[in-house]
Amino acid sequence: MLGTETPDNRLTHAHLEAWLQALDHVEGRWDAIPDAKKKEGAALVSTARVDPSQKIWSNGLDLAAATSDEHFFDTHLLRVYERLLAFPIPTVASVGGHAFAGGFALAASHDYRVMNGNKGFLCMNEILFGAQLPPGVYAALSTKVVHPATARSMVLEGRRFAGPEAKAVGLVDVLAPEKGQEGGPAETLDGAVQLARKLRPLCAWDAWGSNKLVMHSYQLAVLREKNFEATSKL
Repeated sequence: MLGTETPDNRLTHAHLEAWLQALDHVEGRWDAIPDAKKKEGAALVSTARVDPSQKIWSNGLDLAAATSDEHFFDTHLLRVYERLLAFPIPTVASVGGHAFAGGFALAASHDYRVMNGNKGFLCMNEILFGAQLPPGVYAALSTKVVHPATARSMVLEGRRFAGPEAKAVGLVDVLAPEKGQEGGPAETLDGAVQLARKLRPLCAWDAWGSNKLVMHSYQLAVLREKNFEATSKL
């Protein structure tokens, strides 16, 4: 996930189009594997740069670009969330730094999240600058929020969840490195790859993708509705 337009992986039109192309490529490769060889499975890991100076996984939307296009949510942002929630193989986000707003929802659209235990926050900060949360964005988040109090503090208070707290409330699955251990984004990616290797055999049959469609049926329906009014409320 190497955004060339912005150093903090803002979710611009071009960035999201690249996501869709990458997902098409990976799914096409998976579909092309003969059934006899699919027993080995596969998995997708997403990451930002992993050099020690990298502080941000994704800082969310480029508001100027998003508000200039009333169809941005329908044609770009929510399509990526939808694809990930319905993706036929395990997806793991290697969150080595901050994931804010739409970037947080992007991480939540993955099946699993591995986060740096020492630095980085997950945060929906729209409330702090008076922006309404589009239904499709919350639909993606809600697939991973397990308690109403977590949703309340996340959406209505703009709370920042550091790695250990995010894991405690179920927003992330693994901390790598753990709090207090040495390491940075590269170690986060190592942890994500290790998790992906454990998960990959589970998609050897179609049940992984089919079960995700059942699990996320409500959220997928919301994501597939038209959200063209969302840009006017940012």
